Amino acid sequence: MFDPGLWRRILVAFATVTMLLGTAGCGLLGGSDEAQSDPKAKVEKAKIKVGIIPSTDVAPLFLAVGQGFFKEEGLDVELVTLGGGGEAMTSLLGGDVDITFASYPLLVQAQQKGKGKVNVKIVADASAAQPEVAAVVVKSDSPLRSPKDLEGKKIGVSSTGSMADLAVMSGMKAAKADTTGIQWKVMKFPDMLPKLQTGELDAAFLVEPFITVAQAQLGVWTVFQPLIGRLEGIGLNGYAALDKTTSAYPETTAAFQRAVLKAHRAAATPAGEEAIRQALMDKAKVKPEIAPVLHLPTYPLSTDPTRLQRVPDLMREFGLIKEPFDVRPMIVKSKS
Repeated sequence: MFDPGLWRRILVAFATVTMLLGTAGCGLLGGSDEAQSDPKAKVEKAKIKVGIIPSTDVAPLFLAVGQGFFKEEGLDVELVTLGGGGEAMTSLLGGDVDITFASYPLLVQAQQKGKGKVNVKIVADASAAQPEVAAVVVKSDSPLRSPKDLEGKKIGVSSTGSMADLAVMSGMKAAKADTTGIQWKVMKFPDMLPKLQTGELDAAFLVEPFITVAQAQLGVWTVFQPLIGRLEGIGLNGYAALDKTTSAYPETTAAFQRAVLKAHRAAATPAGEEAIRQALMDKAKVKPEIAPVLHLPTYPLSTDPTRLQRVPDLMREFGLIKEPFDVRPMIVKSKS
């Protein structure tokens, strides 16, 4: 599915995206040329650090840097690679990054634990669920074939108290399977594949690109896709900052939002999607033979409170939080 000519087409795609966005200018953002003039004079802090976890979810940020979307907004963005959700929140709270990529369940829990002393703000939406971007898989010769077969089994997840275990439990509940006896095994995605082979894991919750890698290397069986039905379109991850940052640097925050929106708009075009796949090869070490067949998430064009509210509602349903939680105060409204 990958041929040498793909590299040439991808380079053309990058050039096309640059040309389209350069000629369309701020019309893509629904604003006027005057509103976007001289952005460097507006931002309070030009150089910012943004924490990322290299994945399909943050791929538009690679595009935003490579195509100069941030620079157009007067921002000099340094992408800081982090090891996982825990490190993302530690880096944000410790001031090592100005903005960080993180899963919504993690952000909701961080806000609750802060109890008003530390306020976490959602600056921009990063990704929303598509049916094929996550899967619960078993090795090809496993006898486990249905959600009910997973009752009491060892299931690998990247973290607990996250969208990973929430999605698994939601899918199993929909199939009327008991989730109380699941043995959650927390590990990095690359470590799940060999443990599926040896039997140390009965099943694993995988996201792209690890689903495609697992299918290619192990021929895994998909027991079910957890991000369908009631979870289709649910918010997965966002970009967050502390309230003290968004309050002190409102124009910097707005500039970041505009650049992300521009990148998400670009990703929705055929040329932009191809450029996204190239960026994943360059920045996330996705192999050339895997990149063309990856399933990408939705990159939202707005941070919709109704859609994001589904996350804390789901968390409460499965006991991750005890009280009702309103996500709306966390969202920083866009000025664009």
